[in-house]
Amino acid sequence: MEYDVVIVGGGPAGLAAACYALQAHLKVALVAPTLGGKVSYPFQLRGLPAVESVRGADLTEHFEAFVEAKVTTLIPREVKQVTQGRDGGFQLTLDNTDLISTRSLIICSGAQPQRLYVPGELEFMGHGLSFSAISHAQFFRKRNVAVIGGERALDAVVKLATIADRVYYILARAREMTESPLGEMALEHPNVTIFRDWEVQQIAGDQFVTNLVLVATNGETRSLPVEGVFVELGLLPNNDLIQGLADIDDAGRIIVNSHCETNIPGLFAAGDVTNVYAEQVPVAIGEGVKAALSAWSYLAFQRSRSYQVASDQVETETPTTMQDQF
Repeated sequence: MEYDVVIVGGGPAGLAAACYALQAHLKVALVAPTLGGKVSYPFQLRGLPAVESVRGADLTEHFEAFVEAKVTTLIPREVKQVTQGRDGGFQLTLDNTDLISTRSLIICSGAQPQRLYVPGELEFMGHGLSFSAISHAQFFRKRNVAVIGGERALDAVVKLATIADRVYYILARAREMTESPLGEMALEHPNVTIFRDWEVQQIAGDQFVTNLVLVATNGETRSLPVEGVFVELGLLPNNDLIQGLADIDDAGRIIVNSHCETNIPGLFAAGDVTNVYAEQVPVAIGEGVKAALSAWSYLAFQRSRSYQVASDQVETETPTTMQDQF
């Protein structure tokens, strides 16, 4: 069976894309081991109640219910390979070797945060440790916090410096901070202390984060009193499926335009796997909607062109007079 559109990924972007593709009366297949994505992320600090810090979770749940009720082909598998045919369509190979053909494809495979892989990292996630300053910086007013990362982390450092008592910036890689305006702001801000040539050894605490333990290149150790740690090393996009097919940037993100189109006609992408700012559920939902609408337009154009070609062939091949038949 050939589908009009196959959507890979069941997170916010994929669910939104599926909803709008279904509303367009397209023949849709959604391929995803699970639905919903990581939209439940309660965050808590000492003295503050736990809050659901992910905005858009309720809308994602609404989309999930709609898709489960309306989509006729929901495939709880993983896609292992994507190839493009000569006709411009795509063929997907699933992890059970089944094949799926589609006229258009939307990749919503998401991304994973880069981790430190040190003691305490997973233990304190949501209890002071976060991989997203965009989501949780607001909770650290008048508190001490550490930010770990390279150039990508500068934005988080500067934003936190305006509300936190103290920001410890642990450089993931040694570099000159004066190379960028944000770097100069971090250097000059009185609330920011920068640590070069130090590595994170442990994230410590009780129920919540209380300390960040560092080790220097000379073996010296130091414990920083903090109530929060932001690991801002960047995301690892799940882009294996389109390696060698669509263009990606230096960070591995699929490059899309304002219509969620890749450089390959009929291939669209949405959500954290793309180069679109920023890593937030409402943004992913909006991008999924755009991808579905763009795929619908693409398919409508393809159909119209096919009808025009067929019509031109009929006019050329069909005799118009009795004399033409002899």
